[in-house]
Amino acid sequence: MTAARAERVSAAETVQTRVSVREIHEVSLRALRASGLSSGEADYLAEVIATAEIHEAAGLDALTIETARIPAGRVGLRLEHCDGYAVAHDPASRGPLQAFVPACETAAVVGTLVVPGMAGSPVLDWAALDIAERAGRILSLSDGGHRTVVTPGGDLLRLPAGRDEPRPPVAGLVIRPLSEVPDAQVISTAAERKQRNREAVTHGVSVKAPLWTLAYSIARGFLIPDHREGR
Repeated sequence: MTAARAERVSAAETVQTRVSVREIHEVSLRALRASGLSSGEADYLAEVIATAEIHEAAGLDALTIETARIPAGRVGLRLEHCDGYAVAHDPASRGPLQAFVPACETAAVVGTLVVPGMAGSPVLDWAALDIAERAGRILSLSDGGHRTVVTPGGDLLRLPAGRDEPRPPVAGLVIRPLSEVPDAQVISTAAERKQRNREAVTHGVSVKAPLWTLAYSIARGFLIPDHREGR
């Protein structure tokens, strides 16, 4: 790639467009449905994606990954126990967010769980925050490099992964319920999100134009043509 072309690509990636919160949710929902998810799965993940986009500009990027990973059938996660860990395997090879949500919900109940081959990402943090609030548990996510902690009160914290953390039997994302909140940088609180949500609903959200165009084009696959001509 020439320097001039690289500059054009870089400039295109930074072009922004303003859309409404409702548009983000609806386009995400239709794109996920077009990719084979059920209405319930798509609606829930669309909420997570919209939240991640509003608060950290991380939702639409995650959507492109999820819609490229069509589940291979309706088979669920498979759990096995190894060295004190529950290990969640995904025979359907879902997208990271699709596999993470049931794994995190399971960890909130059964205890420490590792998802092999999965790395942490901002959109997973926002999904975990919702699960922590619903389950009433403090949850830690760690992939060996970075660590996120979410609380039932709605706080999202981040810190470097600790050297004193136990090593899982397989490499992946470790989801661990905690009894207390560690000392870490608070990234977001419930009050801050409430204020940001008000602003987003009123003024819209600035998103990357290429990602929005891609999401919109995928979402069109869920629209059903109306063939009423000649009736």
